[in-house]
Amino acid sequence: MKKKIFSWILFLGLLVLPTVPAIAESFDYVGGSFDWLYMSNEERTERVSHIFNIMFPKGYVANFPRGFLKDRLKNHLKDRAHEAHYEAVCAGYTHYKDVDLQPFFAGKSKFVYMYALQYQKAPQKTFYYDAMGKLKFIDFRYGDYPQCPYYTKKYAINGKLVRAMYLQNPDTMYIFSDKGSFIGVKYQNNVYGFNYQR
Repeated sequence: MKKKIFSWILFLGLLVLPTVPAIAESFDYVGGSFDWLYMSNEERTERVSHIFNIMFPKGYVANFPRGFLKDRLKNHLKDRAHEAHYEAVCAGYTHYKDVDLQPFFAGKSKFVYMYALQYQKAPQKTFYYDAMGKLKFIDFRYGDYPQCPYYTKKYAINGKLVRAMYLQNPDTMYIFSDKGSFIGVKYQNNVYGFNYQR
């Protein structure tokens, strides 16, 4: 009797267990490990072209018309809580109320010449303010942020693109200039150019 009960429990357990699919050897350019160093120049060209087409679907860099961002971002042109945010970021805080903070230091000094605000309720944008609380730049994020892959475009307040980055994973990003030229792949703390040789 005990053997029959055990057999039934085992049988029912096998029915409930999810099936595990076979792991296929396939490369997905938007995920996986860092492979730039092992690619041929043709493969690098193809990857960079593919990423460029994702970020710039018209095939070229499009800036915002002059005055467009100022008009759309009227409520953010001046940081309304500038004193509190600036003091918090200078004191080393990375969060203040509903905002994530990031300082930018002048050279190797401890002087914060610019700081970034990312509102937790609207993480697709980051606002960059000077030390006086005046908006200088804004990042727009596209994709499934904060999950990778996603890409970000940084614009000056006059509407011109400053740079664009495609984040393949948290350690790997492809960097493009204000004109859409490929600069390199940043992996952790190193940047590798297009013609990097091992």
